[in-house]
Amino acid sequence: MEISTEMIQLLSQVGYLACFNGDIEKGQLIMDSVEENCQGQSAALIGVSISRIYAGQYEDAIRILKEGVLVTEPENMTAKCFLGMALSESGGSDEAIAVFEEVIQKGGEDDKTIASFYLAEMSGNSTDQQPIEQAQPEGSDKAA
Repeated sequence: MEISTEMIQLLSQVGYLACFNGDIEKGQLIMDSVEENCQGQSAALIGVSISRIYAGQYEDAIRILKEGVLVTEPENMTAKCFLGMALSESGGSDEAIAVFEEVIQKGGEDDKTIASFYLAEMSGNSTDQQPIEQAQPEGSDKAA
């Protein structure tokens, strides 16, 4: 049975809410279903990776972004931004820095803001700004 894009979007939103409200287990269960049924939709896969980051499953987030999104959309700066986050949290500092620097050069404003924040944090020059806690992938209102 094929699940419609609209249903994937609804499931993603429910999964996000569960994760953001601290119910990581239910959020992950929902996002597992999204990953299985999204048919490679980039926005949905980015959403799944965000939920993995929230759950501390950094290696899984890295896998989803590298193998699921960036293979077909190597210039997707939103995916690269969240890849940098997952890499920085998993100890891949050098690769994360390179990814964040690329996002700052090529990304949209939201992506640049997140990347700049993480770079500042990684270099010890933290800012007064807080990272965007509930960042949504670009286009998530359409496909996630």
